[in-house]
Amino acid sequence: LGMFPLARELARRGCEVVLAANEVPSINDITAGELAPLLLRVAAADPAVAVMVAAGRLRVCSSGSDLPVIDLARISPALAAEAADADLVVLEGMGRAIETNLRARFTCDSLKLGMVKHPEVATCLGGTLYDCVCKFDRGTATKP
Repeated sequence: LGMFPLARELARRGCEVVLAANEVPSINDITAGELAPLLLRVAAADPAVAVMVAAGRLRVCSSGSDLPVIDLARISPALAAEAADADLVVLEGMGRAIETNLRARFTCDSLKLGMVKHPEVATCLGGTLYDCVCKFDRGTATKP
């Protein structure tokens, strides 16, 4: 749910935003099936979000995953299609952004956001427990 303010702001500025969530439950992560009706509830309470959802600028897609991390080689065909022409990919959370994809490179720009919650990960990164990570990488593709 912490991604809603960022997603709302990006969509408010005219970006198309796809919120990807697991296909099935994993630990305490929301699933795409739970996120879609939640987005509609937010839209009912926030007229700006209602406009974004109605215009298709803010939508939900299943990642195809059932893990608290994400293997980018195994995302759902639907998410791969949504991301094919993306200008920015945002990965959020310790598992998805830090443990498995901190050094992942994309053809588009990427932003990895998360909090370090395991001492071993903090040691590997040269940080401390509960440090926040915010890593922006320029995409490898040349933009016109």
